[in-house]
Amino acid sequence: MNVAINWAGLTESHSALTEDEMRSWRLLPSRQQPAWNDDWLVTGIRRDIACLPELVDADEIHSLRSALADVAAGRRQVVQAGDCAEDPAECTPAHLGRKTGLLDALAGVMQIGSGLPVLRVGRFAGQFAKPRSGPTEVVDGVELPVFRGHLVNGPKETEEDRRPDPLRMLACHEAATTAMTYLRKQQEITRVPVWTSHEALLMDYELPQLRRGSEGDMLLTSTHWPWIGDRTRQLDGSHVRMLTAVSNPVACKVGPSMTEEELLRLCALLDPARRPGRLTLISRMGAGEAARRLPALAARVREAGHPVVWLCDPMHGNTVRATSGRKTRLLSSVTQEIVEFQAALREVGAIPGGLHLETTPDTVGECIADASELTSCDGRSTTLCDPRLNAEQAISAAANWN
Repeated sequence: MNVAINWAGLTESHSALTEDEMRSWRLLPSRQQPAWNDDWLVTGIRRDIACLPELVDADEIHSLRSALADVAAGRRQVVQAGDCAEDPAECTPAHLGRKTGLLDALAGVMQIGSGLPVLRVGRFAGQFAKPRSGPTEVVDGVELPVFRGHLVNGPKETEEDRRPDPLRMLACHEAATTAMTYLRKQQEITRVPVWTSHEALLMDYELPQLRRGSEGDMLLTSTHWPWIGDRTRQLDGSHVRMLTAVSNPVACKVGPSMTEEELLRLCALLDPARRPGRLTLISRMGAGEAARRLPALAARVREAGHPVVWLCDPMHGNTVRATSGRKTRLLSSVTQEIVEFQAALREVGAIPGGLHLETTPDTVGECIADASELTSCDGRSTTLCDPRLNAEQAISAAANWN
């Protein structure tokens, strides 16, 4: 991948970690990392990213954490939405204007249902990396590396495009910078902040963006609100350990394989001081499983005294294959899980905090209404990874929030 780099413009940042400090983090177990072909180049790019300006600042991070404390107390709610895998080419004012417009619409629907103000959080300005179930896939009889997001490789089904390219990290950082510039300008006009979030997955991109704050605290400046996925929540892993060290609000996906004891240990690591607004748990159980599994988990967290925010991700536990083999999601299953999630938390005295959705403002048919459409699932699809709700479907799903 060709990227124009202004090497002369990169200067040492005294608040960033040194390469030796980053090495100590990288020695921890790290799942879902690419096999780079040029370690020397990767080391140089880590150093370059460490010298670039922060994408988000301490005041923004602390402001979001304060707002999330209100969500934990039941005074506000959250809608967190955006692409499954973000395309850096869409970090433009035109694209982001449409995406934030959909966030506004979803927030409005949720506010009507709940009567509470709704925070707007985008899965953008950094959602460039994706965990995958296997390292390769077979395309027309040819085994290729899987697409891991634009931060790592390209989506085209060719050996060249799928080859991990560390220069992509600089290109994605530049795209995220463009996105943040637009979002800040929009906030000056609307006075309504849109926060950024992404899965903190690729350590060679995240570690150089750790910064020491003026009061000695550590901030992850790649995003306002990082989360850990269901595949990288190992207690001794680098992803969990990195988020234990930062002052950002942090989140963790909670899937059907999560045990009560594992969840309590994660809470103890990520929220040892039991501070409201610090930790969000994103349930992604699947329709049916949320009703069965979530009450016991939420009850144990509440008994342990962690004032967490609970969000519902009704997308990842509800992916199915159509008759054609194409991945899709049923809107009926999405809405079922949203309803079950709210009931399960209220059953044990916990507070439903909001929704975490994969959406697009584009006119697509990646998700379908119900199982009756599995044999005719052939709508327009532009996703780089998993199926997303279009605007009409997303608004329909959000209407089940109350």
